[in-house]
Amino acid sequence: MINNYFKIAWRNLWQHRGTSALNIGGLAIALAASILILLWVQNELRYDNYHNDAERIHLLVQYDTARAEYWSESSPFPTYAAIKEAVPEAELLAMAQPTQWGGHLFEVNGRPFEEKNALFVDSNWTRMFNYKVLHGSLDDFTAASNKIVISRSKAKQYFGSLPPLEQTVFIDSVPCAIAAVVEDAPANTSFQQEVLIPNAILLRNEATRRNLDWGFYSHLLFVKLSPNTAVHKAEEKITNVFWTNQTWSEVSTNYSRLIPLPTLHFMQSLKDSIINHGNPQNVKIFTLLAVLLLITAGINFVNLSIARIGLRLKEIGVRKIVGAARQQLFGQVMVETTLFVALSMAFGLLLVALALPAFNAFTEKHFVLHLLAEGPVILLLAGVFVFVLLLTGLYPALLLATQQPIGLLRQRGVMGAGRQGLRKVLVTAQLTMAVVMLVGIITIYRQFAFIQQQAAGYQKEQVFKIHAPSSDEPIRMNDQEAVKRRVNTLNDFKTRLLSSSAIQAVSRVNGVSVLNDNRREPSRIVWTGYPEQAEQPEVVPIWIDEDYDEIANLTLVSGRWFDAGNVSDRNNIVLNETAVKTFELKEPVVGTTYSNGMYGGSGTVIGVVKDFHHQSLHEKINPVILCMDPFILGPSYLVKAHAGTVKQALDHTQSVWETHYPGHPFTCVFLDEEFDKLYKDDRKALTFSIVFGSLSTLISCFGLLGMVMVAAQQRTKEIGIRKVLGASVAAIGGLLSKDFVRLVFLAIVIASPIAWWVMNAWLEDFAYRIDIEWWMFAGAGLAALVIALLTVSGQAIRAAVANPVESLRDE
Repeated sequence: MINNYFKIAWRNLWQHRGTSALNIGGLAIALAASILILLWVQNELRYDNYHNDAERIHLLVQYDTARAEYWSESSPFPTYAAIKEAVPEAELLAMAQPTQWGGHLFEVNGRPFEEKNALFVDSNWTRMFNYKVLHGSLDDFTAASNKIVISRSKAKQYFGSLPPLEQTVFIDSVPCAIAAVVEDAPANTSFQQEVLIPNAILLRNEATRRNLDWGFYSHLLFVKLSPNTAVHKAEEKITNVFWTNQTWSEVSTNYSRLIPLPTLHFMQSLKDSIINHGNPQNVKIFTLLAVLLLITAGINFVNLSIARIGLRLKEIGVRKIVGAARQQLFGQVMVETTLFVALSMAFGLLLVALALPAFNAFTEKHFVLHLLAEGPVILLLAGVFVFVLLLTGLYPALLLATQQPIGLLRQRGVMGAGRQGLRKVLVTAQLTMAVVMLVGIITIYRQFAFIQQQAAGYQKEQVFKIHAPSSDEPIRMNDQEAVKRRVNTLNDFKTRLLSSSAIQAVSRVNGVSVLNDNRREPSRIVWTGYPEQAEQPEVVPIWIDEDYDEIANLTLVSGRWFDAGNVSDRNNIVLNETAVKTFELKEPVVGTTYSNGMYGGSGTVIGVVKDFHHQSLHEKINPVILCMDPFILGPSYLVKAHAGTVKQALDHTQSVWETHYPGHPFTCVFLDEEFDKLYKDDRKALTFSIVFGSLSTLISCFGLLGMVMVAAQQRTKEIGIRKVLGASVAAIGGLLSKDFVRLVFLAIVIASPIAWWVMNAWLEDFAYRIDIEWWMFAGAGLAALVIALLTVSGQAIRAAVANPVESLRDE
């Protein structure tokens, strides 16, 4: 009997292969897209959960109650021993410092390079965090001071096919053996570093050893608490450790906090750490997107399936007359629905397998097919299977099985007008979601375009950044002669760079970046003639030299720029407009004097520049103080090339570098590329929205096309009679299209407030954002209307031009 059911189901599928393909294809595409999104969401929500006792591992951070923000994710080196002594609840402590925080020279087979994807760690690191060992032993790493651990990919990169355990890597001139090779880090870990180095190698450096006091926040410190420990009690004890050992004035507002390892991924306020941060807003948006896709496809499937069953009322009536039992009719409908759903799932999984490589490349993850066998994916498939089966199979099967044969033979339409109303509601809901998606795509695209077009305030194109290696000579700030030698070396390098006609300007700047600079500091400035502010505002100090204006292309609102020949400019400052407002300075601002500056000096405001974005547009512009002091400036340079001479400028810079810093690898970063990194997640969100929003619209088109095909089949004879009586193709096309057009207009009205609410909530994440305007809804509605008309009109015209003889010949 079951075999016969499948034969009948297959015959019906083939007989109506057009609507069957739309039905199966729509659900398959939605399933594939939802599974891909689920893999990504699951990856985001499971960050670091694979470590043993992950919920007991915490990162120690510092929180300032006055500023209401986390201000440091790193800790002073002595914190380790102090906590070990004062906090018995700390079962295990582990420290780390990423190599990207300081220039460390690696050498493999005579080739020098900077390895930025590595960690200096203590012996407890591999006891606290899980690593899958492929070769060697982690015990050798913890027991030795000159052995390192590398990942499988890094072993291949360093040594090719050579046995890694027999090789040597030089780190800051220290020969290091390979203790172990571990499996590459999974996609859902905060620690993507591929090399682990003993802290002992870091501590060989004299400059490092000088900065091991309580005033230098140099290491990430992870604390594993004993079971059943009250976290707030441990935080209080650690806070007391800091209060006891720190001397700065703001210590009373500083509190230590322990952030659980599984929650670190979404702690976007921790911006300076090595943690691979995620955006919880994106997780919510894409989860909602997956749900909407499934609902849209489910509505399609239910609508088309019920409509197709409605075309077979006479067949079912005849079967009942010749003796078919109720359970036989029920079984037939359920088997047909099961076949459709199973085929949809099979094609959906095939689409996932085909799309997975491209999806991995886009998300920069490494999802594999065996993840499809994990619980969440199986639950999704089972849930969709049961839900669709119940709606599409059980309801029609029970309805048809209980109908009298005469009623089925006389039935017109699809199981009555009431059910047609239900289908219209479902189609309207589907179209509403499509319009919401279209409004979302328009909003996200416009916001991203706004970000791209917004004047950043400084020149990014044709500017690249380099960072000179640390001095081999230990330098103390109170050793003026050593400082002068270092400054002369850095200035000599700059002079040599400027000897090329391809280079327009060179400027020394502090730190490794002038972008995404969130290092705010209390100003402590006292302005002459102004009362002292109750709360000292925080500012972003940017140390530059006199040539920065030529590279930055900042707009000077008033006053002048720094002059290298003016010795007093070492203490003078230039403010941005936000700083002027924050300090409540009155015109004329230029000439205002101050005392107790950033580092205790006094000077004058010599200029005001127009606000510029030194962070992403997610953040508000901070008060910025531009300072010029060659003795404080770091060894970073911004190099601006003349138009069309970037390659020559790079070649010349590399040549000067190799002469000036032999043995150190040359690396550079273009400023426009670094700027684009600030919006990497936004670009992904835009691409995600366009791709999956388009899929939602495509599935809606499938539904409309299938419904108009069914409507045309139901009204075949009516259309034939109208044509015989002289109806035009346009009139018949309009007859079939008008109901769907009405539904589109209704969907636009319903979708507009929903879309406004959703997108307004999304835009709240940006400090600088577009306004949601009426034409965005009109544009999305017009697009939905055009798409619906194109989808419906083609099939309507096809039905209208059909030969009426073919439609009426069986009467």
